Amino acid sequence: MNLQQLQLLVKQGESDTLEFKSSTGSLSAGMQTVCAFLNSDRGGTIVFGIKDDGKIVGQDVTDKTRKEIAAELKKIEPHAKAIDIEYVPIEDKRQAIVMRVGYGENAPYTYDGRSFMRSQSTTTRMLKDEYQRMLIERNPILWEELTNNACTIQDLDKNRIKEVIRMAIHVKRLPESDMALSISAILNKLSLLTPDGKLKNAAVILFCKKESKQFMQSQIKLARFQGFDKKAFVDNKIYKGNAFDLYDKAMDFLVFGIPLAAYIEPGRSERIEIPAIPYEVLREALTNALVHRDYSYAGGSAEIAFYADRVTISNLGSLPRELAVDDLSKNHRSIPRNPLIAHVFYLCGKIEKWGRGTVDMIKESKKAGNPTPIYDASGGSFSVTLPFKEPIQTITEHQAKQSDKKSIELTKRQKKILSILQNGPLSRESIMKLLRTTITSRAMTNELSKLRILGLIESRGSAKTTVWVLVE
Repeated sequence: MNLQQLQLLVKQGESDTLEFKSSTGSLSAGMQTVCAFLNSDRGGTIVFGIKDDGKIVGQDVTDKTRKEIAAELKKIEPHAKAIDIEYVPIEDKRQAIVMRVGYGENAPYTYDGRSFMRSQSTTTRMLKDEYQRMLIERNPILWEELTNNACTIQDLDKNRIKEVIRMAIHVKRLPESDMALSISAILNKLSLLTPDGKLKNAAVILFCKKESKQFMQSQIKLARFQGFDKKAFVDNKIYKGNAFDLYDKAMDFLVFGIPLAAYIEPGRSERIEIPAIPYEVLREALTNALVHRDYSYAGGSAEIAFYADRVTISNLGSLPRELAVDDLSKNHRSIPRNPLIAHVFYLCGKIEKWGRGTVDMIKESKKAGNPTPIYDASGGSFSVTLPFKEPIQTITEHQAKQSDKKSIELTKRQKKILSILQNGPLSRESIMKLLRTTITSRAMTNELSKLRILGLIESRGSAKTTVWVLVE
């Protein structure tokens, strides 16, 4: 690099990949930035001999200066090869010192025992959770593979485990003989046990039914907002539990909240209902959020937000470095963050293994005439936004309950459901049996949702223990 090239570089101004220091008197602070560049995806450049106003002043460079730089670089661990130092002559034997920092292959790096990260044009201490996440990524042992000493096989939902095996047999991804296996044998077959028979973290995330022994981060936040932003809540819930329970809760929430268009087709007695967002798209987005989450964050969660014009489903954990957001709209490699968790969801037919999920979401949305899903990976998280064809008018549950119930026009099926519930609290499945007519689980969920919004019934309990009762 010559002086003219240096001048062009300085004109760019400080940014997330460029920083200036007036001299090596700020060498320690400069090394913190070098450490931050190594911990970023892009690297960066730091120049010593540039004042805050961008004036190039350079400095005297002696053997002592070079030795000090070498000594400070040795404080960066692990050893970083991606640092190139160049001395650019200025005038009067003064020089600017340009350090180019490439992508650090062994992040997270520390300088003098501490780790740093870059935020815009500022270098800050790295948060402990972020350091732990990067450390796990560097370590060949994934977080889900770690031994869990708090939870035992007795704390797992054995019915849920057997249900997963039944579903896997149904979609022909496991042989029928696996139904005869013991719980321990099943867990071992799914690679959810350590060699000494203890549970791995993945087993807890998937099947632990004891809330006190479940991870704090195994939770999902569900919110419905009245307009286009987060100013006014209509509904707000937080659930903690294993991944399958969270999946059930979240799908109920999505199905309850999605508007339906309905019409009668000639020759059919049942009306056809079309959701504003295809259920296949919702299921895929939700499953991705649960399967590809970064569970190493103790305070993390998956989140679903309903707005008047869209649904956003997000989770903590950025895309793998091998993938860019643009890759999600075309066929791409499948690189699961949690291979064990992903494998169990694959076996029971909830996901595919070939990186088709995001592409299928786009196809299904287009087929329904909906806008294309919007994928975003920024700030260490990932989200998918599913726009409605047109904004919906949000009616709060309070407004619905205050309406004149005598003027509510109910269908015969809804009246029958209310009649059945006069006998006491009942589960969705029990109500379906007592209806004595053919009805899908999805249609039943929609009917219960409408009656709940009207303030005629309410749910009690959680997950699989949910029952419905009449509102007095």
